[in-house]
Amino acid sequence: MAELSALTGLSEDVLWVALAAVFAIVILVTVIRGRRRIAKARHEYQATQTQSLAEHHRIVWSADAASFGSRPVDWGIALGAPFALCRHAEQDRLRFRDAAEEREILAEAWGVIDRGSMLQTLYDLLLSGHRERFGAEIAQWGGASGAEMDSIEAGLRPIAEHSDDAAEALWRMRRVRADDRGIRSVDFLAWDYVRFAMLARSGATAGYLSQAEAADILLMPAAELREHYGSWEELGESFRLGRWYWNSQGGDGERETDAHDIHRQRTLMSAESPWARVPWGMELPEPRMLFVDAWWDLGVRALDPEEYGDEGEPDWSWRINEALRRRELAERDG
Repeated sequence: MAELSALTGLSEDVLWVALAAVFAIVILVTVIRGRRRIAKARHEYQATQTQSLAEHHRIVWSADAASFGSRPVDWGIALGAPFALCRHAEQDRLRFRDAAEEREILAEAWGVIDRGSMLQTLYDLLLSGHRERFGAEIAQWGGASGAEMDSIEAGLRPIAEHSDDAAEALWRMRRVRADDRGIRSVDFLAWDYVRFAMLARSGATAGYLSQAEAADILLMPAAELREHYGSWEELGESFRLGRWYWNSQGGDGERETDAHDIHRQRTLMSAESPWARVPWGMELPEPRMLFVDAWWDLGVRALDPEEYGDEGEPDWSWRINEALRRRELAERDG
């Protein structure tokens, strides 16, 4: 009997071990299948996203695009290509597709509702844009000690729970602290001036600028940009990093923005893009400063040189004031 009990006990032990092994196998198979389903879903999502981005960034040309890249204005048109791409605009045309849509975008995103506010917004981008504010905070945070950064973060963290602005500032501060993506070396000039080109093209589409004015305005940042960057690719990468920093978003939002912007940059570097047709170093004339004529027509006059001075003033501020002063002297003498 003792032997039978021992045998029964042994059989029960073996049975439980066998059952445990079966359960383990079932769980393992379920996990493997689950992972495969997740991987398949992720792959299908990525494929769908890639197809969606390919359509979103489809390069559009007009029927007259064969000569694009031969005129000076084409350089300025190409400067606004990142935004034209997302608008499905014809890449060889200065104006975008839909005047009503551009007026709505300008009003909602920029507060531009007429010719005066259009010129003021362009002027602000020329003088400072985001590069002044972002440059200042990067200099501050990049030069702070570890203890100072801990104190700044401790002050921002509770406010960030209730304020989007504080949450974005906290995100940027952490990126600067880690020098994520080399952000301390980004100057934001490309970010500001590509937007400047987009605004000039949008303003012409909306009817706030003439075609001639927009074409001349598009050439205004060319010299400064070509001093800072050596190619369209460098400009595009700096613009992409500037947009990433401005977007101030982590998590899924950051991943989606990265996917979009990386795909856009690749599209702009392809053989079919406007950047491939327009030489970065093509010969360009000096702008005729029709921007100043537009200010003059609105009644803007130069400040007195003794009151204005040139110390510490942004270069474009001084140049535009001098152009207005020369215009005033010419009117007086003529």
